[in-house]
This record gives sequence, C-alpha cells and structure tokens, in this order.
Amino acid sequence: MKDNAIILTFLLCSFLTLSQTDKITVKLDTLMAENEYFNPLSDKISIRANLSSNIKFYKFRDSEASLSLEPNNNLRTSLTVDYKFIGFSLGFAPKFFPGNNDNELKGKSQLSGIGFQFNFRRWLQKVGYEKVSGFYVKNTRDFIPNWSEGEDPYIQIPALSTKTFSGSTAYKFNDNFSFSAVNGYFQWQLKSAGSFIPTFDYDYTIFKLKADQTLDNIENTSNEFNLTLKTSYYHTFVFRKNWLLSFTGSPGIGLNFARETDKNFDANTTTKENSNYAYYVLDGSIVLGYNSKTFYSGARYDWKNLSNFDKNQESLSVVNNFFEFYIGYHFDAPNFIKKPFNWFENKTNL
Repeated sequence: MKDNAIILTFLLCSFLTLSQTDKITVKLDTLMAENEYFNPLSDKISIRANLSSNIKFYKFRDSEASLSLEPNNNLRTSLTVDYKFIGFSLGFAPKFFPGNNDNELKGKSQLSGIGFQFNFRRWLQKVGYEKVSGFYVKNTRDFIPNWSEGEDPYIQIPALSTKTFSGSTAYKFNDNFSFSAVNGYFQWQLKSAGSFIPTFDYDYTIFKLKADQTLDNIENTSNEFNLTLKTSYYHTFVFRKNWLLSFTGSPGIGLNFARETDKNFDANTTTKENSNYAYYVLDGSIVLGYNSKTFYSGARYDWKNLSNFDKNQESLSVVNNFFEFYIGYHFDAPNFIKKPFNWFENKTNL
C-alpha cells in the first residue's frame, strides 16, 4: 500500500506540473490532426507486446575494488496500451524465458514494473516504477580465485533488492517530428523529420540488503537520487511510406546524491554517510519499424551508460544496453472510452 501511494503521488505531481506548463488552449485532436509529416492516430487505441533484454546492471567502484551486480534475468516482456495523450505499460520477467531460470548458478530473481507516458503537443512526460529482488556478483572470480565459470555458482545475494522511481520530462522543438512514432510507436511518421529534444531525467533508487541474510546482522540501505540534463537529438527517416529508420543521440551530465545507512542490530547502532558526485551519460538508440493504420512492428537497440567523472571516487555506475522487439495493433476506440476522454479534453483544454 505504501509503494502504491508513492507511485500515485509521483504520477499526479508529474501530470499536474506538465499540464500547467504546457498552457494548451485548444483540443489535442485539433493540434495533433494528421498533417503531411505524421498521423497521430488519435482515434485509435494501440496495444503492443514487447520482448527485450532491458535489464539494469550495477557497478559499485572505489579506489581499491569494484563490484558488479546483476539479477538472474536476461529477458523481460511488457504489455502496453496507448490512447490519445496517455499510455500505460506493465512489465515482468517470466521464469520460462531462456536465461531467467539459471537458479543453481545465479540464484533466484524477480522483476516487475509499471510505467505511464503522457504525450502533449510538445511536452513529453514519462514516469515509472520498477522493483528487482535477488542479485549475483558478476565478477565473482575477483573474490574467489579458483572459481570456474559455468561450473561453480556465482556469489549470490538473495536478500538484496532495489526499488526505482523514475521520471523524464522533454520538450520537442519541431512540430513535424513525432516522438511517439519511435518511443511508444502509437503514431505514424509519414515523412522524414528530426528534432532537438532537451530532456530532464530524474530517478530515485533504494538499495536494501536485509539483515537476516548477513553474517554480522547488519541491515544496509543506500538511497541514490540522480538528476540528469541531456541534449537529445532525434531523426527519423521514412522510406516506402510505411517503414522508418530512426537514430537518437543523448549526451548529458548529471548529479548524484546518495545516503548510506547501516543498522547494527547486535550493537543497536545506526551509522549514516552522505556523498555526491558529478557524472556524464551517453545514451542513444536505433529503431527500425513498420507502421500502418492497423498493424505495426519493429526492433530497436538502446545504449544507456552512466559513469563518474572522477574514476578514483567511490561511485555507482549503471549499464543498461538492450535489444527490444515489439508488435502491436491499432483499432478504433469504442464509444464508452471515447466519451470520457472527449469530456476530459473539453473540460481541461488538453
């Protein structure tokens, strides 16, 4: 219940802030009517299934050693529904997928997440929540010299879990470019176009290691808050009307604010340590897709890397490079869905 309340509060604040900022004074359907560059498909509901390797890896590093942590998940799937200005997705990592069930060597892991996307004329907003439990040490050989990959189990940390609340706010300069044609895929780019899209990303991650699984009866909690400003550029090339090839480059810089808390239940003591550092990111993506008024499908590759400027400073790096395959269908929205959305747009001028 507590997690649900935090998610709803985060979502509501993002939505209200964006609504006040945009100052849209006419209906979304009028602003986003089909033009020669893209078709918003605003009268269609889009439903999509994804299969991807979108799994985050963490690298903790100080001046003496490094620790690479990964969950026992190689593949995840998600189901997404989009209509007009809003989209919703639900994701998880099924155990029957290859690479998700090597429990003897890597231990058990669980992954689940939800996300929302709001697409206005130029403002774009994403919010999401993800929970992962159960990790193993990828660089086990650094700690066990005689360890043999494929035969010996990795060092497993089943009591370690992460909860991540994330958001992204972006502004599109070119009205002829459809951001949603390559991020959500529920619009149809008809002619080649590109746009500079400055993006502000923010995320809050809680790493928690439960005390009952540690030898010294210490519970460790690390809170990581990242603020990232990126100068993103997107360009979509359309060929043979229904096909697109899109490229994205997103260099940026950011600040990390962290607090680590150790609770020693035997000694009944609590210690806290704060730290911060500056980092740089180099994100990007390549998308090859097919779209029409009914069917759409495609594949993409994303690279998302975060690294500390000071290589000698203790820090957390996040590596998130992945492939994604998607397939979806557009269909006419029924009247019982159209009516409340049209009423909401008329009342709010969104």
